[in-house]
Amino acid sequence: MSGMMRKWSGRGMSGWRVVVCAATVLAAAIACGTASAQAPDRVVTTEGAFTGKVVGTSAEAIDLEDRNGETRKIPIDQLRDLQFGGEPQSLRAARSLLARGRAADAVEEVAKIEASELDGAEPLLLDEVDFVKAAAAGRAALAAGVDPKDAGRLVSEFLTKHPKSHHFYDMQQLLGDLLFRAGKPDAALAAYSTLAKGPAAFKVRAAAAKAGMLFDQQKFAEAMAEYDAAIKIEATDDASAEQKRGAQLGKARCLAQTGKNAEAVALVQGIIKQADPEEKELLGRAYNVLGAAYRAAGDKDQDALISFLTVDLVYNGSPDSHAEALANLAELWDKVKQTERARDTRKLLQESYPASPWAKKQAAPAGA
Repeated sequence: MSGMMRKWSGRGMSGWRVVVCAATVLAAAIACGTASAQAPDRVVTTEGAFTGKVVGTSAEAIDLEDRNGETRKIPIDQLRDLQFGGEPQSLRAARSLLARGRAADAVEEVAKIEASELDGAEPLLLDEVDFVKAAAAGRAALAAGVDPKDAGRLVSEFLTKHPKSHHFYDMQQLLGDLLFRAGKPDAALAAYSTLAKGPAAFKVRAAAAKAGMLFDQQKFAEAMAEYDAAIKIEATDDASAEQKRGAQLGKARCLAQTGKNAEAVALVQGIIKQADPEEKELLGRAYNVLGAAYRAAGDKDQDALISFLTVDLVYNGSPDSHAEALANLAELWDKVKQTERARDTRKLLQESYPASPWAKKQAAPAGA
């Protein structure tokens, strides 16, 4: 018997109970201390990544307190991502899916969050759950082309409940998109007008959103004027520059629709040339616009095929852009008598994006 064993053997079982009890209490204390040492919040901006604790938000900025107690105010137009240290894994995964354009998958993922995972959660984290649920529902409704009434209600309720959320302007734009889809253009314009009250990047987005609404109404000249207005908004920050490139793509679509295909092609090629290779979502949209301009020209089907194939093979990360490219490819393969490739492309479109409006427009022809 060791010295310790001999020491305690004379004290009977009561002595062992004291030791076991003390060890249990110590282990529990360590476990509690570990649990309380929650991971810090992480904020990714255009200037880099920062950690700390988010102590406040508004429509214009978030306040991040570092470990020294210093508070950094991060403008909303510089924000790229915000991860709360104590958030459930399903919330983080759902937000990531949402950012990648997979809204329907985000709806399913956020529904996996258990009530127990949010016990004792801080209000800002609960607000984030509300945001992901509403945003995922709204974007999924738009992507699937279904009745947006229920999704619109969720988004509207979020805005009413969380007017100081850092997601306020994003949700205003989503509300406008849903209202327009619901056949309420005047209400949509009101939502976009609220969006225009934000920082410069959001003013660009508001003008581009109005232009997109006019484009969908086939008011191409008016849409182009709005896109021009978006491009001319004075701003030099990276976020605004990114939004302006999107507005330029919208203008190119208008040019193609009004018979100015050469101008459209030149504009898009310039955007592609200047884009960062990592701007894959932008490049996917750009090659789709380029392909549409070539198709509108009437005699450049091979160029159009190359453009849409570029999206299919290289810039296929965005479901919306990929579905659009596949739909165009299916039509073009038919046109150049590549029946088998057209059939395979339609099958891929239907299997990969069954809820997409592009898939619904491309039902396989009889006998295919």
